Amino acid sequence: MMRILSLVLFYSLVVGNSAAQIASFELSSDSDLDYFLKQAFFAKTSADRVALNHIGIESKKAESGYLVTAVLEGYPAHTHDIRRGDIIKLVDGRPFHPIESFNFEKDNDGHFLPTNRKHKLTVFRSNDSIELSMVPVFENLFDSYRSATSNSVLEFSAGNKTIGYIRFWALSRSTHDIINYQNLLAELDDTDGIIFDLRNGLGFLAPQHLDLIFPDRTNYFSYSNPSGTLNDFSKTSPSSDVNAYRKPIAVLINEGTRGGTELLAYQLDKLQRVISLGEATRGEISHYFLEGGVRKESLEIDGQVFNNHSISPEQIIIYPYENTERGDPQFDAAINALLGII
Repeated sequence: MMRILSLVLFYSLVVGNSAAQIASFELSSDSDLDYFLKQAFFAKTSADRVALNHIGIESKKAESGYLVTAVLEGYPAHTHDIRRGDIIKLVDGRPFHPIESFNFEKDNDGHFLPTNRKHKLTVFRSNDSIELSMVPVFENLFDSYRSATSNSVLEFSAGNKTIGYIRFWALSRSTHDIINYQNLLAELDDTDGIIFDLRNGLGFLAPQHLDLIFPDRTNYFSYSNPSGTLNDFSKTSPSSDVNAYRKPIAVLINEGTRGGTELLAYQLDKLQRVISLGEATRGEISHYFLEGGVRKESLEIDGQVFNNHSISPEQIIIYPYENTERGDPQFDAAINALLGII
């Protein structure tokens, strides 16, 4: 079963009228792509989400450029075969920056302007240098992450079994997105098992997400609100009229798993037909879980302090971001785990 481990990591959120202003020891300015990701997820309305030119990656600063830590399905980096573990060194002959390289024009209100310009990227993979040309998309990251979720769905054969795959880049509570999740899982209903990839995922959990997998709500977790009162998560919204997916599930998590996807992984662990693999999660729960981004360091889930803690999977499969070998050992392990129980 998943274990909750101590992890000293938190950030403070204050949701304003037009944007979520973020203060964190990780983020000091809006030059960090993660700032715009959190801004988009905590904005009160779709109009408040900041759009920017981007190529659909997550990355972190490395000595020789930016190390790609994740690639969104269907976005320019993905369609041009940029991979996790690549290092983007140059754009148009200058040092690469995930925001500044593509966002150099603003309107009179200070908003980024879209560009149709094709950029030349220099990418390092192992000892090879690759030259790529691509045009960024202009979109807020909330929309990009939920589109990538839809783009990720796969169905493939493994031995004599059929396995489904979906990467939950983002969980949203909106009615439109809940219906979309229902449709995505319905596409995979005839599979013998599913891989739920929650790596680098974030967002907000609703009971309707769990209804897609649990046949009833009798075992949903309880949580304490800011006053300390214990609440039943299953009663926070009406039940969905959907047929739950009842076959085996492999769950992939890593240090980029945070917020609603961490809670989803926690709740899935209560099912006997689920196995979790990967690495420990981020430990960012309450800011995504409580309405309005309310900060509560002592948030309890099923009677255990949860915020600032991480979840450890049943099977630890190390997959460093710096790994440049083709293939995904965590994904491969998930397939083998499913084949062992379906």
